[in-house]
Amino acid sequence: MDELYSKIIEPKIIEDEFEGKHAVMHMPNMRTMLECIHKKEIFFDRVGKEGSDRELWTYGNEVVGRDNLRRALTIGQTSDKVIRLYQKMRSEMDMDSRISKFVGMGLSCKRRRVTRDDGDDLSMSRLMGGQDQYWSTTERKSQRANVRIGMNMAISWQHKEKDFARLGATLALISDVLTKMGYGVEVLAYSFVQYSGKNDWKYLGISIPIKMSNEPLDIHRLMSAGLSGLFRDYIFGLLEKEYKSNSSMGYQCETTDAYKKELNLLHTVEQRFCRTTDQAIDGLAQTMQKLADKPTWFRG
Repeated sequence: MDELYSKIIEPKIIEDEFEGKHAVMHMPNMRTMLECIHKKEIFFDRVGKEGSDRELWTYGNEVVGRDNLRRALTIGQTSDKVIRLYQKMRSEMDMDSRISKFVGMGLSCKRRRVTRDDGDDLSMSRLMGGQDQYWSTTERKSQRANVRIGMNMAISWQHKEKDFARLGATLALISDVLTKMGYGVEVLAYSFVQYSGKNDWKYLGISIPIKMSNEPLDIHRLMSAGLSGLFRDYIFGLLEKEYKSNSSMGYQCETTDAYKKELNLLHTVEQRFCRTTDQAIDGLAQTMQKLADKPTWFRG
């Protein structure tokens, strides 16, 4: 475990001519990251005592405490607040004509039934009618395309539990829509900040895979990335103890093009672009248009 931990926290340095030096870390998955952090006790020192305002700021008022947070992130459990937001956003999105148009069109990789000389199912009507091809099977119209999307959980100190919840709900909503269109969706949660500390980095990014493209969609697991304690306890612990950040823990910023390229992202969920449901839907519509303009898009 010690060797694995040392390996995954070792930063990769990206020198970008226009956007400066990035230090980036790629966690193998949520479970492994949590196991390493708990074994090494890399926690944020200023979480606050039980029942304090500081504890409320760290975890919110639904999934409270480090043990409860670890359990929720491991099994893919989220808060009622995230679920309610998701349901509200879902109902509003279903009424948006742009989204329904794209979902209705679907993607060319959706399965369809075709008739052949051999197959899985026998069509008695075709056989009795004397037609040559009386077997049928289902197949994809074309190769399944994969897309990778990410959610930046790093938001500034004045934001509340509901702001993290909106990020998680938006991430789940976009993943669900893209899956219904026929894409294989890979999902990352990441923290990307303007670095402030003892190293000479301009930006610091930590990414965590939440879903691989060949895994079934688990809405609640995706929404669990919107639990504030993931960022304000676990990520803060890494920033403070491993990456020598100062007391500010860095500053909220928009994800740079260099980091998007490093993660190979088609779409990013960021707080400044999803303060309202309308903003989140606009962003999704733009991404769908991008896919429609280039339907063979493959990211992964």
